[in-house]
Amino acid sequence: MRRGVVAHGAILAFVGFLAPSSLVAQHVVEGRVLNAADGIPIEDVTIRVPSENLQVGTDSAGEFRFEVPEDRPGVALHVEVIGFAPISRTWMLPLERPIVLALEREVIALEGIDVDVDRPSGLAARPLEYQLQFRVRSMMGIDRTATVADLREFPDQKAEVWDFLPHMTVATGAGCPECIMASGRIPSPRFVIDDRAVSFDEFRSYAVEEICRVDVVTLPIAGSPTESGVVLAWTCQFLRDVATGKRKLSFVPGGTGR
Repeated sequence: MRRGVVAHGAILAFVGFLAPSSLVAQHVVEGRVLNAADGIPIEDVTIRVPSENLQVGTDSAGEFRFEVPEDRPGVALHVEVIGFAPISRTWMLPLERPIVLALEREVIALEGIDVDVDRPSGLAARPLEYQLQFRVRSMMGIDRTATVADLREFPDQKAEVWDFLPHMTVATGAGCPECIMASGRIPSPRFVIDDRAVSFDEFRSYAVEEICRVDVVTLPIAGSPTESGVVLAWTCQFLRDVATGKRKLSFVPGGTGR
């Protein structure tokens, strides 16, 4: 019995000897991400820590938290979320207080950029924003436009882009899920995303946060109370690619020639 007690004590001493060396002390890194314009917390912001191969997101209060080994002298964070300019910064460790990050709204540089278009009319020399407006007017339609600012103010950023259309004073539905109402009834509108004709189901599958611009263009039909029309939408990434010359903006949406 005595030998058993001694052996048991030896095991406990051995485990106690190993325990401190098997635990690695950690630095706690925590903070909050806010909108620089109004101080409102931003949810679902991606916080990447490249050196640790780590990625976390902010909660509904804009807060994040993670740990890194104590031997790290500093931590570099890359912060990004749709609609805001990304930032990359480094903080020395340990932190004296939680990190507070204020993100600025991202502005897509459209003014003064030459863009190739599929029409030899000199429009390539005009700013991109003007070309988008001109394209709608040239189709003799009624221009109802929502810009990125309007979309970002929509309360539910993850809602389907179709849900946003009533906020443009364009009634949807009216007994037909795909119908829209303008000055007349458009029973079968066409839907275009990034100059690509898509089905109604694909169009509505896009979340509001993915879109930077929506246009509803209506075309009167002679002798008819109804209208034909098209709903145009551009993703933010597509407009960035156009602005930087990686993509071309077709003059005729969807390539149909209408």
